[in-house]
Amino acid sequence: MLAPGPDHTNNSRSMPKAPTIEKLLQNGSAEWNKLRKSGQAPTGQTGATFTQLFSANADLSGLELVGSEWERCDLSKMNFRDTDLTNAYFHGGRLQDCDFRGANLEGCVFEKLKLLRCDFTGAKGLEDLEMDDVDMDRVTGLDGEEAPPPPPPPVQGITAFTREQREKMLGQSHLGGAMDGAASPHPDELPPFRPQDPPGSLFFRALKRVGAPPLWVLDVPGLRPLLPQRLPPGSSLETLYREAVKTRLENKKPAADPGAVERAQKALRMGGKEANVAAVYLREVGVLPLFRFAAAKQLKAELRTEVEVDDLTGSVDPRTTGALLELRLTHEVVEHLHEVRRRLAAAQLYSSLLEAGFNPENNWDEALESADASLELANAATGEDRQTLLEGFQVFAALPEEARLRRLAYLAESVTNLELLSRLPEGMEPQWLSGPEVRECHEREMTYVQSLKAQDIPAKVPALGKAELGVPEGEVPEESDDDLFVHVRCDVCGKEKLIVQSPEA
Repeated sequence: MLAPGPDHTNNSRSMPKAPTIEKLLQNGSAEWNKLRKSGQAPTGQTGATFTQLFSANADLSGLELVGSEWERCDLSKMNFRDTDLTNAYFHGGRLQDCDFRGANLEGCVFEKLKLLRCDFTGAKGLEDLEMDDVDMDRVTGLDGEEAPPPPPPPVQGITAFTREQREKMLGQSHLGGAMDGAASPHPDELPPFRPQDPPGSLFFRALKRVGAPPLWVLDVPGLRPLLPQRLPPGSSLETLYREAVKTRLENKKPAADPGAVERAQKALRMGGKEANVAAVYLREVGVLPLFRFAAAKQLKAELRTEVEVDDLTGSVDPRTTGALLELRLTHEVVEHLHEVRRRLAAAQLYSSLLEAGFNPENNWDEALESADASLELANAATGEDRQTLLEGFQVFAALPEEARLRRLAYLAESVTNLELLSRLPEGMEPQWLSGPEVRECHEREMTYVQSLKAQDIPAKVPALGKAELGVPEGEVPEESDDDLFVHVRCDVCGKEKLIVQSPEA
């Protein structure tokens, strides 16, 4: 009676399960499109579920995506032509430049969604399409409306209505040129308005105007900043971290200080205020942290405190988000990504306006309407709320130039860190954070190996399941369908554990 078991297992091994459309799109649209062209991608994808998917240029035309769910997805230039989206559910997120021509949208639901330049011409079932709290900008094909005329292009890539700003802007340029020996700009040249430039470009140009780079630029190594010539002496973890970043950006290998490494590991173990700097210092000098979960509560509290500040361009420390990324602490963190992106959009828009000579008192709203990129940033920051956008601009413009630059750089680096966190596999960090002693062995936290469902135990860790859970080898733990089993191992002695995480915990 036991014979069918091994046969079934062998058949499963000889016929590996094909990757799902969800997994393929998570790996990038290129792999999916390649399968579509070769005819290897199945057209029936009924009930597919996508969560926080970031995808662009994927060809989903003609697929059967009946009843599919799209939760907080950011989709750009996706091809849904002639796709069957009957009873599909789009909730949260953003659809930009997506092609829904000829798609079947009967019973489809769009809820709390941003639609930008999407085309629904010839789509079917529009009378049964449900829309709730949907922000639409230049959407065509719904209710048969015509596409609105595009805004007039700026003159030679710059705004043509900066007369009031010209004297002030050129006066500042003359002063700056006199101080640094640079040639003065031609009096007929207007300062360019470039909201389409990424935050790194705005940061780099502004940093050159500041003069000597401040020390905090070393907190944003991902932006490849201009480096300070020398750092003040000191032995704090912050100073040592910045020295290590500077060394790496100079294409040299940072050396680990044994005393600093010990202090950093202790800061993580205690979950103290230096935990964020401790984690990123260990990353820079190539030392693995001995503790992850012990620092989680402190790091997440610091991030939450910064995000809860009522300021449209409020800064978010990239050393905190970098520490969360280094320690793979994803739970209750990725949900802040939308807010940090919103702040970055506002800071990027305001920085490009100020760079071009605009200010909250003069013509900024005309400049805003002159470029698609600026409208997209404004919508990402406040939607259609122009009053909130103005108030945020007034606050941002009143800050010293270096403070504005720091906000832009910190937000840009933090968005990158949080986006990388959002792409980590599910189960990388279990929900539990209490009782670190349960996960410790030889005075360090045991290393995470994998997260398992109950049905995975017989195939992947049968012996460990028997030793830790008392489950006979080859059997599935009873009444554990919803549980998560976290497999950890001690790097010193090799001891392994299975820690059970229940949804009620």
